[in-house]
Amino acid sequence: MSYTSDQWRSAVFKLLKLTSKQEINWSPSTIFQGDAWTLVDRSFQATFQDKTYVVSATRTKYFIDEEEWIWSGGFDLSIFEKVSGSYERITSSPEISLVSNLFSAAEASYAFKRGALSGLIDD
Repeated sequence: MSYTSDQWRSAVFKLLKLTSKQEINWSPSTIFQGDAWTLVDRSFQATFQDKTYVVSATRTKYFIDEEEWIWSGGFDLSIFEKVSGSYERITSSPEISLVSNLFSAAEASYAFKRGALSGLIDD
């Protein structure tokens, strides 16, 4: 048995809601690692109910032929549990558009928390 796309969308929406209410805090992360085909540009992590959620901006290499390839941007949401002092990935979400919204919200939340525009705007 596996989760449906509707369940994944509902879960991502819940993370967006928790972010907007500042009930979870996002910070830069290196937990999610790419592979030979995927580069991780930037990741943020937040913990909620003993799970660590990592949302990442990625680039995936797609081969056109044996020698040529292109990079395609995307987003990944992976869920981790801490086991014996290290993180173990439980799962990753399917490709759904809400994950890009979550990445933007996590990045904006982190920037706001760090006062990225302090001194530049009137409070």
